[in-house]
Amino acid sequence: MTPCQLCAHEAPGRLCTPCALRLGRHLVDLPHLYTALGAHLRPSSQVRDRLGTSPAGPDAPMPVAEDVLDLVGPGGIVTVLETWRQALHEDAGIRWPEPWGDLPGRVRRAAAGLRDHLAYIQLDWPAAGDCAREVAELHHAATRHVAPVDRPTVVGTHPADAGQDPAEACGGRLELPHGGTTVRCTRCRTTWGPLQWLRLRRRIEHARTADRPAA
Repeated sequence: MTPCQLCAHEAPGRLCTPCALRLGRHLVDLPHLYTALGAHLRPSSQVRDRLGTSPAGPDAPMPVAEDVLDLVGPGGIVTVLETWRQALHEDAGIRWPEPWGDLPGRVRRAAAGLRDHLAYIQLDWPAAGDCAREVAELHHAATRHVAPVDRPTVVGTHPADAGQDPAEACGGRLELPHGGTTVRCTRCRTTWGPLQWLRLRRRIEHARTADRPAA
């Protein structure tokens, strides 16, 4: 067994099984993410005024989300996948098929070509770690636009524990994840369930009231 090139855990070859499976899932997802990115080329902040014209004027071109364009255009997802597929074929001594067709089709074929040789990538390919890392970065960048994660709500600051000197308060930011019920301190990682948070919130509100100067 050798260290996985991606996570350093023990691996049967170049990648451990979890990292190889993750690479396979990313290669399955990327063609679908590529298609979905088309709906995100126009910034959502482009809001028309009451007369139906954009803030920049009726003749101004619609803006394009440049980071999305970087992913879907030449040099983005398609180029990265095709470059890795070509390198894989050359290292494995397999004939390299020339790219053809539209960009979505090229993305599908490049991703499938890498996925078809997943066993070779995991066990024998010296560039397995670098390839898996770049594919993961593409997957993360595309997912960030297609399925963004809602940011948590900041609900306060972690105060001192009962009986503790206020000067020794943790001071960490208290966050409530979107759709969640458990509050977490970003500094000390302490968590509070709904009832625990209710008691803590009362303490925080009491401390705020006590700190207010008398009228």
